[in-house]
Amino acid sequence: MLEEREPPRGPDPRQGQDARGGQNQVNILSGGSTTISGGSVVAGGDVTIIQKARQWAFANPLLAGGLAVVVLSGSIWTGVSLGSDPAVDVSVVEEPGLPGALHTVEQTRLAERLGDAASWCHLVQPGDSSCETTMNSAFAAKSQSYRDRVEEVGLGEPEKIDSGAQVALSWQGSSQGTARLVQAGGRWQLNTSDYGLLKLCGAGLFLSLVDAKSQELKCGMFQLPTS
Repeated sequence: MLEEREPPRGPDPRQGQDARGGQNQVNILSGGSTTISGGSVVAGGDVTIIQKARQWAFANPLLAGGLAVVVLSGSIWTGVSLGSDPAVDVSVVEEPGLPGALHTVEQTRLAERLGDAASWCHLVQPGDSSCETTMNSAFAAKSQSYRDRVEEVGLGEPEKIDSGAQVALSWQGSSQGTARLVQAGGRWQLNTSDYGLLKLCGAGLFLSLVDAKSQELKCGMFQLPTS
């Protein structure tokens, strides 16, 4: 008896149709991605995320525009903030000679503007364990805009004196005394007696001048040394 064989089947009419009855066009790309019409992609290579983002942006133009502004503004703000406020460089106290003295005074001014008590104490008087607590309170009592005014204090060229070095300070071209520095343990720091007065008054070296110009002196007639 001959076996009865099923006739050959033709292509399944259901193949090539999606759930809505439409025809799918399948393209095999050289990068290995299989793209199916309707916007979906099976990732064998590159995924068309950008295409979907564009479609979303066209569908939501106002929201997309606002998001772009926020991202751009954040990038600009980050760049400005990082560039405008460098960290205090406390290593300058180890620089030899008059340049080291000048750089120590410059970084002291920066520490006061940033309200960085730890760096300020390391620059000015590292041996005082209570310095940071005192200066934290002193800096916190001043607003950022007030501390920014220390930049108005001008610095002269450093000069060598018997005890070490001094840097002349000025306000709008008018002499305001000097910052006196000594060398101890191979590094620069503020003269001990001058530091003692600043600590007693709860004022920074430069902020004391801002206080004087703002009628906010806490120590009466206290002034920076003139020589």
